[in-house]
Amino acid sequence: MENEASLYKSMRLEAIQTEPAMFRCTTPAEADLTDIQWLERVKDPRAVFGLFANDEFVGMTSILLINEEEGYMGQSYIQKEHRGNGLSALFYKTRMAWALDHQLKRLCVSHRESNLISKAANQRFGFRYSHREPCSWLDGTTEDVLYYVLNL
Repeated sequence: MENEASLYKSMRLEAIQTEPAMFRCTTPAEADLTDIQWLERVKDPRAVFGLFANDEFVGMTSILLINEEEGYMGQSYIQKEHRGNGLSALFYKTRMAWALDHQLKRLCVSHRESNLISKAANQRFGFRYSHREPCSWLDGTTEDVLYYVLNL
């Protein structure tokens, strides 16, 4: 489990440093988390999925259980050189299969309003708009976050 936490930490920190406009501000800031806190983040109620090209770790995504029936899909990141190959669809399929295996009845996903690529991805999988909230992003800007739901 410690190796998984280490991989998760390295990719998550890479993601927020490389693409700060795509990730929300959190408290505490993820860069300030201890190794024990990172270890807790790869355990239930979260499932983390790594993406590998051969033996190279190139991306990750997760699903967080909100309750016994609902999960939130988030924290997706694929290194730039591996984008555009349908891997986002693989993330959706993997998390949706996990949700069905865990008998969830509903999934939620969100994105920054201007992130049209994420919007297109979630809509291809049948997610429907739910609501919006104001949000502060790691790049220092504010813009609404849009939420979508899918009943399984």
